[in-house]
Amino acid sequence: MRALLPFLVVGITTGSLYGLTAVGLVLTYRTSGVFNFGHGAIAAAAAYLFYELHVTRGLAWPIAALVAVFGFGVVAGVLVNALTRQLAGAAEALVIVATVGLLLAIDGFLLLRYGSVSLPFPQFLPAGGVVVSGVRVSYPQMISVVIAAVGVAALSLFLKQTRLGVSMKAAVDNPTLLSLAAGRPARVQRVAWIIGCSFAALSGILIAPIQGLDALLLTLLVVQAFGAAALGAFKSLPLTYAGGVLVGVLASVSSKYLGQQAVFRGVPISVPFLVLIVVLLVVPAGRFPRSRARTRALSTSGAGPRLRVSSRWLAGPALVGLLLVPHLVGSKLPVWIAALVMLILFGSLSLLVGTSGQISLSHTAFAALGATTFGHLTTDAGVPWAVALVLAGASAVPLGALVSTPAIRVSGIYLALATFGCAILTQFVLYPTDLMFGTDPYVKATRPHLGFINGTEDRTFYYVVLAVAVLTCAVLAGVNRSRLGRLLRGLSESPTMLTTHGLRVNRTRVIVFCLSAFFAGVAGALASSQASAVGTETYQPIHSLLWLAVLAICGTQLILSSALAASLWVLVPGYLNGFGAEEQMFTFGALTIVAVLVMAKRAELRTLVTRASQASVWRRADSPVLHRRDQARPAADQVVMAP
Repeated sequence: MRALLPFLVVGITTGSLYGLTAVGLVLTYRTSGVFNFGHGAIAAAAAYLFYELHVTRGLAWPIAALVAVFGFGVVAGVLVNALTRQLAGAAEALVIVATVGLLLAIDGFLLLRYGSVSLPFPQFLPAGGVVVSGVRVSYPQMISVVIAAVGVAALSLFLKQTRLGVSMKAAVDNPTLLSLAAGRPARVQRVAWIIGCSFAALSGILIAPIQGLDALLLTLLVVQAFGAAALGAFKSLPLTYAGGVLVGVLASVSSKYLGQQAVFRGVPISVPFLVLIVVLLVVPAGRFPRSRARTRALSTSGAGPRLRVSSRWLAGPALVGLLLVPHLVGSKLPVWIAALVMLILFGSLSLLVGTSGQISLSHTAFAALGATTFGHLTTDAGVPWAVALVLAGASAVPLGALVSTPAIRVSGIYLALATFGCAILTQFVLYPTDLMFGTDPYVKATRPHLGFINGTEDRTFYYVVLAVAVLTCAVLAGVNRSRLGRLLRGLSESPTMLTTHGLRVNRTRVIVFCLSAFFAGVAGALASSQASAVGTETYQPIHSLLWLAVLAICGTQLILSSALAASLWVLVPGYLNGFGAEEQMFTFGALTIVAVLVMAKRAELRTLVTRASQASVWRRADSPVLHRRDQARPAADQVVMAP
């Protein structure tokens, strides 16, 4: 037991901070119906603000902490509440994409302002500690645990003993009933967002001295609180805090037994996501709270048919233009090759998200598996290039089927959480194995050499990639127009209706995930072939969020939106100097928020127009003149029809 005590101390400390931030996350989710993917980014922003005030400008740490926690928490809570209120009644996919855009915009701004290098974050709490059973427990560890426990206890008392707290609990159950009882749901939600963002800010400040100041790392650490939220069934605050402590202890203890073995080295840091996925797979879906947002997919009905016709007319001229690209772009040809590769990847993502309405944040895992498999087959096994390309896509299919398992049980935000957890598990558990990257920083790949086709030249390789891209678009368009495509669109609108008609919805979900994974694997293989090597930095889970955001900006048409997304992701940075990864993250995040707000307002306007037209029809149906006309019509018909 004494050997485990140091790990228990560390686990309880980190677990308390996980529980603290998870409680704030669950509170905002239950009161507003919005699960905030940007919760970790808010924690990171507060930590950077504290660093700016305390370290850079020399402000005393208590004052800096008050400003970073309460001042920033209030401002962030008001702003996020204003954003989410604009999305009231919008499709759940739009709400998810909006919070993803918030995460990207905040992290992108922090990277632009402070750089991507981790900054040392000094411990500001009192130094020293006590020795318990031969194990030294520091004062910062004890203070962190006490702050987290007191914060959660105070919030629980606030919800039970105060009128505003009781109103928050009422808003969780039925905000409409609260408004009828002279309550103010808008005020309740605003206060809940302020409390939740303040909890996130506090956890960010307390975690930063342990891990250092890194925007993406801090965001990912707070994302680990998702596992604690799952243990609390996304609704119980005490169970959520207890779940955070449990997750921290399991992660710390597993590092003792598994951290020294190369095969399981990534398991300890993956424990929160393992817990998240297991809970989503084991606990009945009815135990989780339902989102108040509509579960429809990203939809552009109303403008969709015209865009589809124009895209068919544009297909021929676009193909002719692409054939002429090598003769026109000069040294920028590699940029166009990369754009064609991303066209395939965005097409696979659009089939899954835009057509079937399945939110997936695991596309980096599919592309990475295809890229590494292709490299091993071409360089190590000597498999012909074309055969290796097909096998690389096929290698991602089992992973796609595995990731589709949560889609059988859950949807919406819970499916997004499960797929994002799968992407992070793949990064920490599978990336270090010989199946993927192994111990080498890069996996080498080859260019095609098929008889008279010498792909070592960029021009020849461009036409090879163009042929694969055209074939992929043809297959995706064929799927979209087939019976499977109609099933996928029905799946995005109403899975219950399909099930009522005796159709196998679960099989359709598995098929679309496998198709999407196959083409994502092909895209990863082509990317590794172009670069002749691929590394882990290319396929970080954060890129799944970026790809989803870019696709949301460009719409939901299968081929046209994929082409626009590939242009925005590759061609624009390729032709603009100084538009690096940080600028892309911030710009795409901000544009995603704007695009989602526009799409939500368009959907709201269409709904109002539809209701107005229905009301007009009903008023006409109730008109006495119309009734008299309808009553007189049968007699007139009889006269006309009489012999």
